[in-house]
Amino acid sequence: MSEHGGSHSHVFLGDGHSRNERRVWLVIALTVSMMVIEIVAGTIYGSMALVADGLHMSTHAAAMLITVGAYFFARKHARNPRFTFGTGKLGDLAAFASAIILALVALLIGYESFLRLVSPVPISFGQAIAVAFVGLAVNLASA
Repeated sequence: MSEHGGSHSHVFLGDGHSRNERRVWLVIALTVSMMVIEIVAGTIYGSMALVADGLHMSTHAAAMLITVGAYFFARKHARNPRFTFGTGKLGDLAAFASAIILALVALLIGYESFLRLVSPVPISFGQAIAVAFVGLAVNLASA
């Protein structure tokens, strides 16, 4: 209850909340598709750079999945009176979870790179570069 006898709203959804949620789903589809292509191509062509970029893209996909989850949760509970201060902090918690995932994948990439240093594999540079350029195009389109 406010001082005027009525309750007040703690809805902190932005103006473009629904539009942003839809756009994030599109970027997730692009990112996951390119992630799979890079990891498979990197494995086939022996390119740790492609595998690492594919794993890095997995962190983007995970972060965006967390983001759309946060969008959904914030929208669903925007008017729930149990959230005294609204659902605005959910985005911050989603960002923290994304950072944890990024750190874990970075450790995985470091481990795989160490294994490649110890036991090198031949690399098909021409094919790997072609896939890398497609990945760059997807990153630019997603931005």
